[in-house]
Amino acid sequence: MTDSPSTPRDLVDDIARWRQVVPSRAPAYHRLLQEIVALLGDGTREAAELAKHFDDAWAQRTFHIFYERPLLLIAALRVQALTTGTTHPLWSALAAPEPDPHSITRSALLEALADDAVFVCLRSNFVQTNETSRAVAWLWPAQLIGCDDGARPLALVEVGASAGLNLTADRLPSRWTNQSGARMPSVRAPAVRARIGIDAHPLDVCTDRDANWLRACVWAGEHDRSARLEAAIAAFRAAPAQLERGDVTDAPNVLRALCAARQDRAVVLAFQTIVRDYLEPDNRARYEREMRRWIADSAVASAVWVEIERENAEPDKPLPIVAHVRDATGVVDIVLGTTGYHPAAVVVDDAAVERFARLFR
Repeated sequence: MTDSPSTPRDLVDDIARWRQVVPSRAPAYHRLLQEIVALLGDGTREAAELAKHFDDAWAQRTFHIFYERPLLLIAALRVQALTTGTTHPLWSALAAPEPDPHSITRSALLEALADDAVFVCLRSNFVQTNETSRAVAWLWPAQLIGCDDGARPLALVEVGASAGLNLTADRLPSRWTNQSGARMPSVRAPAVRARIGIDAHPLDVCTDRDANWLRACVWAGEHDRSARLEAAIAAFRAAPAQLERGDVTDAPNVLRALCAARQDRAVVLAFQTIVRDYLEPDNRARYEREMRRWIADSAVASAVWVEIERENAEPDKPLPIVAHVRDATGVVDIVLGTTGYHPAAVVVDDAAVERFARLFR
């Protein structure tokens, strides 16, 4: 993690850490990053020129988590391969249905990196996956608090929404099971009064450019994720949510306004999924403090803030699904269960679920 301008040395260090943390996934990505490190370190004219290109692209940028630089570089190359097609030098590795790591050579990499469009992406784009399996963060709690079939209206706010695809995920098939293999409950036909996404760099998937960037951020060869993304883009385009450009610290004021205007016992539900890593530490502290204050100031059973966030750097560790709500004593944090980075199964804490649901009855 760094709060200073990014350098090629930072990239090499982050690649080493990423490859250690994700040792067996995405062989083509490992091969690509291995070639990048070899190229940067070989002392040739090409290496010096490449280092300068990274310096120029990232001179004004900072990164707060080790995996952001490597994944941004891969996505910048992948979006060009997806856009160009089979004539792109890295198409077989980054865009073909079955990625071929052996097709990545020094000459192919140099040819791909000769495209200025790659460095335009490195200067201006952000890693934004919009993994709609993470919509369990609101679809499950909304069912628990009695929002099925419009029985209790909702106002939704996603913090760090990117393109906002999770906000319309109730229009997609439910895919989650619990530790016993049974289907997880998920809200049906909710009456959603507002669907608002807040993001520093929101994407508009109604444009091909932004939709293609989301496609590039899905890892090559992960067909299930790509299929979910396409279905989510179609659902969003059919009935878009409201996206607002803003800092995470803007969210508490948006939520306070929704609470002040709420009608029909509507619950204001804020959620976030894998956002914390990308935040500058002081901003993160201020945001979390104000979010807790928003919950504390809300009436009991009127507001909930749900997070799916990682607690350490180990990818195999489960992620807690934490609901922050107010009871008679103040703000309480209830871990409803745990899940993975791309949630399919949830290990449910039945006692915590009962405690949470009881607060809204």
